[in-house]
Amino acid sequence: MSRRRLPDQGKNFTVIPGEGRRHSHVKQALVFYLVLGLVAVLVIQAGSQWMGMLFFARRLQITTAEPGFFDYSVAAEGVVTRREQVISAPASGIIVELAPSGERIAVGRHLVTILLLSREDILDLQTEILTEKTLWSRLEQYLRDLWHGAAADQPDQPVVLTGEIPPWFQETVTLSSETAGLLSYYVDGWESLWEEAYLTRELVESAASKTVGDLAVGTFVEAGAPLLKIVNNWSWLYHVILPLDSGRGIAARESVTIVFDYAPDNPVQAVLENMVIDAAASEVRLTYRLDQELPGFDRVRWSSASIRFRQEQGIIIPAPAITAQQGQTGVFINSGGSVVFNPVTVIDYQDNRALVDGLEPYTMVIGRPDLVREGQRLN
Repeated sequence: MSRRRLPDQGKNFTVIPGEGRRHSHVKQALVFYLVLGLVAVLVIQAGSQWMGMLFFARRLQITTAEPGFFDYSVAAEGVVTRREQVISAPASGIIVELAPSGERIAVGRHLVTILLLSREDILDLQTEILTEKTLWSRLEQYLRDLWHGAAADQPDQPVVLTGEIPPWFQETVTLSSETAGLLSYYVDGWESLWEEAYLTRELVESAASKTVGDLAVGTFVEAGAPLLKIVNNWSWLYHVILPLDSGRGIAARESVTIVFDYAPDNPVQAVLENMVIDAAASEVRLTYRLDQELPGFDRVRWSSASIRFRQEQGIIIPAPAITAQQGQTGVFINSGGSVVFNPVTVIDYQDNRALVDGLEPYTMVIGRPDLVREGQRLN
C-alpha cells in the first residue's frame, strides 16, 4: 500500500518575476498604429482617386442626355371677345343683395336685388335729415357728398350708401338670369364684339366706356345703367395681327397653344377660326377659338400672349458638346469608362442647348470634347 506524501504546510513560496513578456504592451500599440496608418493611407488614396475623378468629370462637364422638346413661339397682342349678355338696371335704387361674381349660374338664378330709391327720394330724405334726428347720421353725409360734389366731381367712382336703410323704403326689384353662364360685374362697352375684332390697343382703351367693376351692396345705380353680364365661358375668341413673314407660317397650322400674359401658368389649346392675309399691309390677321376658361378671362379685353405653333421632340444636350470627327457631327460619350464618339443629327439650337437625334436617352455626354480623344480611359 503506497503512502501519499502531503506537502509541507510550513514552507513559504516566493514568486520570481519573469522576463519573457517584457514590453508586450508596447508591441501591441505599435501594431495598432501601424494598421491604423495603413487604413488611413488606403482611405486617403481612395478619396484622392475619387476626388480626382470627380474633378476630372467636372472639368469635362459630363452631363446626362435628357429626352425633351423645343417650343417655337411668337409674341402677339390682340383682342379677347366673348358671347356676353349685358343686363342693365331696370330702375334707380340701392343694391341690397348681390350674387357672387365669377360663379357659373343657371337659368332663373337671382342675381341682384335693388331697393327702389330715386334721386328725388334722396332729395326728400336730405330735407328730412335736417329736421329728423332719428335717422342714421351716415346717410346725411352721403347725401351731402352726393349732391355737393362727390358724384359730380368724381364720376368714375361708384356712390355707395352705408348704414341702415330707412324702414319706409321696402319696394324692391330682383333681376334673375335668363341664360346660363359665368356671372361678371365687369362691363367695358365692348361686349357686342365677337368676330374679326382686329383692333388696335389704343382704340380699345380709348373707346372703352365706364367700367362698372365689382359692385357692392349699398351701391346706388341709375335706371338703364349696365350692371352685369352673363358670359358664355365655354368658348371665346382671341384676335391678333402678326407680321407677314411670321404670320404665314403660323396661319398654316390649324391649332396652336396660347400662353396669355395674365395667366402664364395656364397654357390653353386654340383652334384657328379665321385667317386674313393682307399682303399690301404686310400683315396676317388671325382669329383663334378657345374652349377652356381661364381665371379672370372675363375681365380681359386686350392681352399680350405667346403663341406656340410648333414643338420638336428629341434629346437635349449642351450645345458645346457637339463636335466633329472625320467630317461627321456627333458627341463624345462616357461608355464604360472609355471615351466613344457617337454620331448625332442636330435638329436645332436654343439657349446654349442642342436638340439632337441618334443618341440614347440618359447617355453620359462629355461637354468639353476638346479635352478628350476617342478611346481614352476616364478611370
